[in-house]
Amino acid sequence: MDWDQRYKDGDKPWDKGSATPVLAELLTQAPEYFKPGIKTLVPGCGLGHDVSLLKNAGLDTYGLDISETALETARQTYPELGDVWIADDLFELKEKSPSYDLIWEHTCYCAILPEQRKDYIASALRILKPGGYFAGVFFINTGKAPNEGPPFSTTKQEIIETFSPHFDLARESKPSQSYPGRENREWVSIWRKPLNA
Repeated sequence: MDWDQRYKDGDKPWDKGSATPVLAELLTQAPEYFKPGIKTLVPGCGLGHDVSLLKNAGLDTYGLDISETALETARQTYPELGDVWIADDLFELKEKSPSYDLIWEHTCYCAILPEQRKDYIASALRILKPGGYFAGVFFINTGKAPNEGPPFSTTKQEIIETFSPHFDLARESKPSQSYPGRENREWVSIWRKPLNA
């Protein structure tokens, strides 16, 4: 998938023009995972709406995307955020050291091929500090066949099977707030990287 070209063409149906309501809900309902000052990464950040919401909540937040076009638009849309945009490939991250306290997942997991998900987990493990959290809203019903996408569907069971060998489950819930049209189609789970990992 040529993500940069899709942004150039304006072919970005995943972008709703604002941060996901799920994140706003979590900031209120589960603030213990979103503490001001913690270093946070948003992979596949696109136009940066979730980055902006987290940054404005006081988190030291950075947006990662493979698309230079998306990041340039994010810079123009949110100039007040400063130099928080990272142009890099999630699977070949230049950042190898465990330097993040939190990873916020919104639209990256469903965009990559299902067979790449274990590589995503490996990248997350490399850059998360011991005791750090991977928090995400997962698209469990895209309306497409299991291997048709993007976006690619997942299931609660698949999430558990993928994450549990490496992380401890800290929280899971069905969000009460979603983008219009995604009601009852998303699932939240928050995972903690073990201290000895």
